[in-house]
Amino acid sequence: MKNRSPADKIETTTVPACTVVGLREHVAAADLPEFFNRAIPDVTRKLAQHGAAPSGPPVAVYSHEVDRAFDVTVGFPVERGPRVAGDLVVEKLPACRAVTAEHIGSYDTLPDAYAVLGQWFGDHAASLPAMMWEEYLVGPGMANESGYRTRIVCPLG
Repeated sequence: MKNRSPADKIETTTVPACTVVGLREHVAAADLPEFFNRAIPDVTRKLAQHGAAPSGPPVAVYSHEVDRAFDVTVGFPVERGPRVAGDLVVEKLPACRAVTAEHIGSYDTLPDAYAVLGQWFGDHAASLPAMMWEEYLVGPGMANESGYRTRIVCPLG
């Protein structure tokens, strides 16, 4: 079987609007795994306490990068989110044209997908967006990380 690279699934598409409820913190890139390990179960528990259920896989919204640290919201899309309570926040992701890349493999190799996206933006004389997100289609909890699937969404203009 052929090894797949992130470039196998790069495309320009229209993504629908989405509401994500989660936890937001300013996190250094090196500290992202710890934040995810803490945030995903915490958000799951808090959504259940408020009678809300995820309508899709986990999502991380990234913005305001400075010196390899980001404002990151880790949570879940919801059809009907709870009123924001405690430390939960709501992220309204817009319907938009976007460049997406589907990365297959462990999170350690996600930089490969970002390199391909960076090249796409350079080739198209476009600027990287100030805000983007990752959707974890298949991931944490699987024994074999080579089967993880992450969709990276970069809104255009």
